[in-house]
Amino acid sequence: MTVTKTGAKARIISKPKAIVATVLTNNGGALTKGDTYIFEHILKDSTKFSQDDPDKQTIENEVSDTPIKEVVTVGAYNFETTVEDIQPDIVCAMCGFVGNEGKTKIYAPSGYKEVYAEIAVVLDGGDGKLVAQIAPKVQLNSKLILESLSSSVAGFTLAGSAQNTSVQDGSKAYDTPFFIDYAYTMPE
Repeated sequence: MTVTKTGAKARIISKPKAIVATVLTNNGGALTKGDTYIFEHILKDSTKFSQDDPDKQTIENEVSDTPIKEVVTVGAYNFETTVEDIQPDIVCAMCGFVGNEGKTKIYAPSGYKEVYAEIAVVLDGGDGKLVAQIAPKVQLNSKLILESLSSSVAGFTLAGSAQNTSVQDGSKAYDTPFFIDYAYTMPE
């Protein structure tokens, strides 16, 4: 049995550097990476990845107080941040709006429009490297925020639920809704 004290090797990450969102477009049933946006105007303390509590179903035993089995389903990973920027291209890509020619006007969708993106929250790793918390496939449910404009600015909530997808890492593929990259490289 090994006992490990974690203090000396603790990876304490903080200081968000950017939120990176890459649009995933439906290409004949397969999602492919499209345009990437590096958001620089993010409302302070609005960014979070959170995981729902696991769902537990207990199969009771007729002849004992001890259950036969507990079936546990992992909780979904959710992402949310507030982007303080309403450039037409961004709102169209992340919120499902459609622009007229020249994008002098953009129109909200009349119903829910399925939009997917890869989301990376990029942080300072403390060792000169960047660390990113990444959801490789997020079904977005973003919404425009146009309120309290005398004390705030117009923006949108970039939000959604991560979905399982295959992530290739070298010769191995992982089926995952979320991962941490300890040597992240910013897209150029």
